[in-house]
Amino acid sequence: MTPLLVLHLVAVGIWLGVIGAEFFIEFDAVKDDESHIKASKMHFATDIWIEIPAFLTVGITGLLMLNASHMEGLFLYKIIFGLLAIVFNLVCVVAVYRRRNFALLGDIAGMKTTNPLMRLGGAGFIPCFLIAIVLAILSVLQ
Repeated sequence: MTPLLVLHLVAVGIWLGVIGAEFFIEFDAVKDDESHIKASKMHFATDIWIEIPAFLTVGITGLLMLNASHMEGLFLYKIIFGLLAIVFNLVCVVAVYRRRNFALLGDIAGMKTTNPLMRLGGAGFIPCFLIAIVLAILSVLQ
């Protein structure tokens, strides 16, 4: 296993871990308005300091390891779903950023306007990420 692949896999693990942590942050947000504001700030911090660096590392290391043999079969689909997971995660990041700006203003109604964008990102991200992981495992087992 090359150091680049190790870095890639560690970044995937960190990305998965932070997504799990954010689930619990968001779960707490539904309690009341104050919890919603607190969650928006915490989610923003995890995006900036952990999630964005993790998925950028996954994307960059993935591109650095890319070669012609990866452009066929299951591995090609793994790449496609991995890239889609990054795109959908970026949609979530935009929603988190907007929601935090509303939170800083104390605008609860504005914060709630970001929910559809956050749901869209999550609804796309989760299946794409899981499919990419399964296809990666299957391609290794072949």
